[in-house]
Amino acid sequence: MKVVGIIAEYNPFHLGHAYQLRYAKETLGADYCVVVMSGPFTQRGTPALFDKYTRASHALTCGADLVLELPVIYATASAEIFATGGVSTLQNTGIVDNLLFGCEADALESFKEIASILIDEPPEYREKLQQALQQGQSFAAARATALCHPEYEALLASPNNILAVEYMKALLRLNSTMEPVCLKRRGCGYHNESLGAPIASATAIRKAILSKDGDISSGNPATILAQHPSEIQENIRQLLDGNEYLSPQDISSMLVYALLSREDFSDIFDCNEDISNKILRIRHLYASFDSFCEELKTKNITHTRISRILCHILLNISTQDLPDRNNGYHPADIVPYLRILGVNERGTRLLSQIKECGSVPLLTTPKDADIILSEAAYHMLQKDVYAADLYRSALSAKTHHLYPTEYTRKFSPQP
Repeated sequence: MKVVGIIAEYNPFHLGHAYQLRYAKETLGADYCVVVMSGPFTQRGTPALFDKYTRASHALTCGADLVLELPVIYATASAEIFATGGVSTLQNTGIVDNLLFGCEADALESFKEIASILIDEPPEYREKLQQALQQGQSFAAARATALCHPEYEALLASPNNILAVEYMKALLRLNSTMEPVCLKRRGCGYHNESLGAPIASATAIRKAILSKDGDISSGNPATILAQHPSEIQENIRQLLDGNEYLSPQDISSMLVYALLSREDFSDIFDCNEDISNKILRIRHLYASFDSFCEELKTKNITHTRISRILCHILLNISTQDLPDRNNGYHPADIVPYLRILGVNERGTRLLSQIKECGSVPLLTTPKDADIILSEAAYHMLQKDVYAADLYRSALSAKTHHLYPTEYTRKFSPQP
């Protein structure tokens, strides 16, 4: 039995994602695909376009067999922590043979070499890194400069390649048994906002949906729907027609309340005293999520990092909520449970394998989790439940419909 693992956001699930799942099964010969997916909030610090169960269902319809949730403290973190959480989750299943990830260049050996340098941090690298940081470069740019290799610097100019390197670092640090496989992106680039290509980027699709390009309500939604696999197009149409999706602005009222409810944000994950003071100084200027990010960003602090900090404020995620990695990298300590978001009938065969070979508990519901999990693991799970509750509340406020809670949702395999 061959099992391929994928770490994803599926925000939203599109043709490129379907291509990756087909590649896993048709080219790599996978019998099963296990996906670790972000839940209600994403690495950009914004709510996912569609809720996590809908996105999991789309993945299962298009080739995945089991979808597990990446805990929110990792899903909303920087590339290094996101990758560490994702790789740990797959490793904890005890059944995944390959980690398949997308990238902008077919450069697996280069990714491995960069990862080794970044882990070892030789003296020359550390010196160059400090020099670049002192010159005002962001950490990501300074790191690329410090490698002193034009090819590596060019590779690290792409977010997907940065994530590929972080996957390699996580595999090395965790002494993972999974073999990495990289798949070069087809279609538009990560930042490309055009829907004209056969495979558009998730960025382009989100922008089109949130700006109502393609006029979804007119009965001519081909511009957007054509970027999704045919098997899920009707469901996408129904979601868009029913306004069952969230934008950053849909959480604004919740965020404003969180910003006004504290007088210190320095303990918030990825924040610091300077950023905390600036938030306190200008929080009265809050008009929208994106405009407030623009007010807070600086030359050295990107819009994306600010967005993540605001998300952590909303979700009350502090630095102390992340497991201490000073004692080493142990997958079961990093992600201490496996939360099932969806599984198809074929994938149910994997569940007994995971129960036998996995290193952490497998959960279909938060019920009784306080008995099954350690105190620290239960605390992490409660962050996931809280994030899901906020997302559900925002979606209900927008659509005037009620949705199941994490405790009342029924679990059943997808046909």
